[in-house]
Amino acid sequence: MKLGAQLYSVRNHIQSPEDIRATFAKIRGIGYENVQFSGASTQMAEAIRDAAAEYGLPVVCTHVPYGRLVNETAALIREHRIIGCPVIGLGAMPDEYRGSREGLEKFLAALRRPVAEILDAGLRFAYHNHNFEFAEVAPGVTCFDLMLEACPDWQWIPDCYWMEYAGYCAADCFRRIGAERLTNVHFKDMAADEKRSICACGAGTLDFSALAKVCRELGVCNVLVEQDNAEDQSDPFVPMQASFAHLRPLI
Repeated sequence: MKLGAQLYSVRNHIQSPEDIRATFAKIRGIGYENVQFSGASTQMAEAIRDAAAEYGLPVVCTHVPYGRLVNETAALIREHRIIGCPVIGLGAMPDEYRGSREGLEKFLAALRRPVAEILDAGLRFAYHNHNFEFAEVAPGVTCFDLMLEACPDWQWIPDCYWMEYAGYCAADCFRRIGAERLTNVHFKDMAADEKRSICACGAGTLDFSALAKVCRELGVCNVLVEQDNAEDQSDPFVPMQASFAHLRPLI
């Protein structure tokens, strides 16, 4: 199991080929072993590939815009092949599909063709959760429940913070998803404040020792640190360093 960085955490620092190279150097300097590319366009595929090779940081998955996923599937496949990334990920269901079973069914129908093309190309598709997937869309049934049943060919990039934020045990959710659909997971911590803010791993309330144990049991390949609000700080690499320091002995 490897410890990687979700580059959405430092998204303002990967918007050009030059910044990508500098950011990969910093992430490698911290000690991370791989990355997820998210928060900038994979159309810079050659620059991403070159930085990954130069700094020994494979790109293990991405998050791509929904619009490109459904309208530019072939281009995304080409870009991921250039990068050498095996997993095309979607960071969230668009707003218009959330909150109802009907909306979910429309969302799943819209993804049927692009996901099939991704799989036919020898790549994998993965979905990343937030908390809204745990709201009921029928009595006693959540969006998460229905997605697990309806999409056996999807990978997941589960986010432990959002699962716990929704009132669910992240470890139990990981087990429900199952080993065959888990390659990459997100670790982020929850502060003990009223807002349950995102914070660096080790600075909050989540038990990453227990979560790491479950990940090992399930054969997870990569734990990826994601801190959505790191760019709110003067130096977003500082909390990424703090998370690495806390997690390195556990991963």
